[in-house]
Amino acid sequence: MRAYKILFVLAGLATLTVSDASIARAAEAATPAAQAPAAPAASPGAPDAATPASPSEVAAAPEWPCVWRKTLTLDAATIWDGPSIDDVKGWQNDDTVRKLAQYLISRRIKIEEAEAAVKKYAASQAADVRDQKLANLFAAVLSRTNDERKIMLSGIERFHARQKARAKEIEKQGIVLPDQNAPLPTEAMSATEIDKLSPEQDKYNWEVRVFQERQKNIPIACEIPQLMDERAGAIARAIRAEMKS
Repeated sequence: MRAYKILFVLAGLATLTVSDASIARAAEAATPAAQAPAAPAASPGAPDAATPASPSEVAAAPEWPCVWRKTLTLDAATIWDGPSIDDVKGWQNDDTVRKLAQYLISRRIKIEEAEAAVKKYAASQAADVRDQKLANLFAAVLSRTNDERKIMLSGIERFHARQKARAKEIEKQGIVLPDQNAPLPTEAMSATEIDKLSPEQDKYNWEVRVFQERQKNIPIACEIPQLMDERAGAIARAIRAEMKS
């Protein structure tokens, strides 16, 4: 169920903020959590996805909504103890490495399958170039992961910015928050159906509920870059295990 929830989150982020190509890449990061490393435990004081913040709290919130500190790129040193890849550039011209790197970072692929692919690739290399080829592969994996992270971070920020803007609108209209224990509508309503709601306060109550439901998605979206980092680390260890030096 949580996997589908993440798919919904990413679909919303992509619709609001990124191109069709980016949507495909974001959706790739949203495969079932059972096939990916477990999400890290929430930090103390982390927001609870089940109790979204009120519009007033969101309007006053900082620009970055996640509890972990924002870092634009994953640094090699945090997951890699092999040779430096600072000057490794040749992988862009190696079609096999480029395609394999994209395969490895895809969360649609079980980590066991990714590790097997690394072993197969390592076994196909001549002994005298094996370590260099594997270093190139790691450089490609890291670069691809960082590309995906940037898309996701941008999506989170833009989604949060839209929520902050909507929260300010709700505050200006002086909407009274509905009963937090009242059940949310079970089905989506069209704009025409919403316009038919009466009295006018019901329309505003509906808007607030939609706002709150969307707000629940942000902590879930915030987990995804961390899952990307964990997967990159697992792949880095698999590559390093196949190197002689």
